[in-house]
Amino acid sequence: MNGRVLVSVANLFAILIAFVILFVYPQYSAYAFYLLITWMVVAFVLLYAMRSSARAAGTLDSPDSSPFPSSPSAPNAPLPSGSPQAPSVGFCIYCATPLPPGTRACPACGHALPGW
Repeated sequence: MNGRVLVSVANLFAILIAFVILFVYPQYSAYAFYLLITWMVVAFVLLYAMRSSARAAGTLDSPDSSPFPSSPSAPNAPLPSGSPQAPSVGFCIYCATPLPPGTRACPACGHALPGW
């Protein structure tokens, strides 16, 4: 099992134990709070240490790769729009050039206008 998963499960148990102490033994609630804060700091340090060791081992992808899936058949395909009509904003939101209704791209800066 992944060490990061174990630390996350331990975080949930620490929160559960803190709530049990809070409701069953209210006189120790301050100790439970400080114990919980201490554990959370330790858990963040552990998670960070596990992250850096995984990156050093080379198990993660290169930093320039995207985490989002892409279609290899059409990398530059336009995104589908929700409405077939052209937007009628009246001006370019990027350079403020006045535009007639129905313009899809700004003639001044070349940006495509969003279709709300």
